[in-house]
Amino acid sequence: MSDGLPSKQTVNAVGGRLQAREVAVGATRWTLDGSRVARTTVTDVTAVKARAAVEVVTSHAACTVSGDLLLSTPDGWIRAEDATGRTIAWTHARKLCRERLTFRMG
Repeated sequence: MSDGLPSKQTVNAVGGRLQAREVAVGATRWTLDGSRVARTTVTDVTAVKARAAVEVVTSHAACTVSGDLLLSTPDGWIRAEDATGRTIAWTHARKLCRERLTFRMG
């Protein structure tokens, strides 16, 4: 992933919410895989000083991120600073860890 979140930004870990600075190698997080939510294991953590921050505002929430953070759009992944006026993919946080129904035939 590119430069990302401010240290106090809340992220969605599998065990519950964490601040970005609390994420460590080996932690599991919820991320988007296409249009589906998937468990992802953190393999690397890097701290950098970002020169610019961008506020991402949706009809449901707002957050501050680095301009280099990649956001998912219907046209593919784009940088946050280039996302003005575009539709971005997101999901309700409470839906991340819900149990999915499994179907059995017969």
